[in-house]
Amino acid sequence: MNSRKRKTVKKRRGGKVFAILLSLIIFLALIVFGIVMVGRHVISSQTDNIAAKFIPDSQNLTDAADQIGSATPSAIASKLNENSDTIKSQSQGLINSAKATSTDTKLTYTLESSKLNKATVGALLLASGDQVKDVADKVLDSMKKAGVAQPKLQIDLTDDKGNIIKTLDYSA
Repeated sequence: MNSRKRKTVKKRRGGKVFAILLSLIIFLALIVFGIVMVGRHVISSQTDNIAAKFIPDSQNLTDAADQIGSATPSAIASKLNENSDTIKSQSQGLINSAKATSTDTKLTYTLESSKLNKATVGALLLASGDQVKDVADKVLDSMKKAGVAQPKLQIDLTDDKGNIIKTLDYSA
């Protein structure tokens, strides 16, 4: 019996270290989540401001779809081209040039950037892809109201050499 009393019990610290690491990871995840949510709010408000400039008769993206005026693809393209300087300045240097072209049923918007690559475009779309889709839906609704039978919107994101990084296609 004495031999059992003399035996020392080893204390394990692995559980404490694991708990500290886990709580640190959870804390950092909450911070990142907060930053992403604030970023989404800022992007949403900026998107509303930009969309109000190129969709005729709209105030922001939270307007109901029936409050957005009708516009043909050529009218939207001319508005986008008129406001390309504003769009470039509001992108804070992310966009080098913006050009819109149109056919009878399709609007093609080309954004050129020397700062975008596939990874950054993927991250941007992951963070705010639903807001891009909301803008696309509003543009398509606007074209539908103007009498376009099957409206299409294509957004081409290109690098400074003209190589397409990502193409986003939307149709009603």
